[in-house]
Amino acid sequence: MKKLFFLLLVVMACGLPGHSQTNITHTLQNLEKAYQAEANATRRYEQFAAKATEEKQLQIAKLFRAISRSEAIHMKNHKAAIMKLGGKPGALVYEQVQVKTTRENLKEPIEGEKQETEASYPQFVKTARQEKAPAAVTTFTYALNAEAQHEKLLEEALDHFGKNKKMDYYVSNVTGSTIAVIPGNAAPRPVQKGEKFIKVL
Repeated sequence: MKKLFFLLLVVMACGLPGHSQTNITHTLQNLEKAYQAEANATRRYEQFAAKATEEKQLQIAKLFRAISRSEAIHMKNHKAAIMKLGGKPGALVYEQVQVKTTRENLKEPIEGEKQETEASYPQFVKTARQEKAPAAVTTFTYALNAEAQHEKLLEEALDHFGKNKKMDYYVSNVTGSTIAVIPGNAAPRPVQKGEKFIKVL
C-alpha cells in the first residue's frame, strides 16, 4: 500500500498532463506578446515602404521592405516556438498604422527598436532561460540581434536623409538578420544551418 501511495505521488509530481508547461507560463506569454508585436511591425513597415516609394525615396523604401521581411521571420519563429512549447498562437490583432512622411516614418520606429533591444527582448531571453525554454531563448535572441541592426540602419538612413547612398539589403531566412551591402559585393555568408541571405528588391 505504501509503495502504491508513493507511486501515485511520483505520477502526480512528474507525469500529470500539462505539468511540464507550468514552469514556462511567462515565456509563453512573452512569445505571444512578441508574436503580435512582430506581426504589427511587419505590416507597419510595409506601409512605410509604400509611402517612401510614393515620395520617390526608393532607397529608404527598400530598407523598410527589408525590415518588414525580417520582422515577418521573427513572427514565424515566435509562432513555431509557441507551438513547440505546447502553446497555441492567438489570433493576430492588427493595430491601426499612422503613416506620416518618410522622414517621420524613419524617426518614429527608432525608439521602438531601441526599447526592444534594451528592455523587452533582453528580459524575454532572461525569463526563457530561467524557465528552461531553449526554443524561446533562440527565437528571442535572433530577434534581439536583428532589432539592434534595424535601429542602426534606421538611424543612418535618417542622418543621411535625402542623400542616402545606394545599398543592397540582405535578410537571413533563419534569424532575420538584416545586413546592408554595397551593390556588386557578395551576399553575407550563412552561419546557421539551412541559412540563406535573401536580397530584398
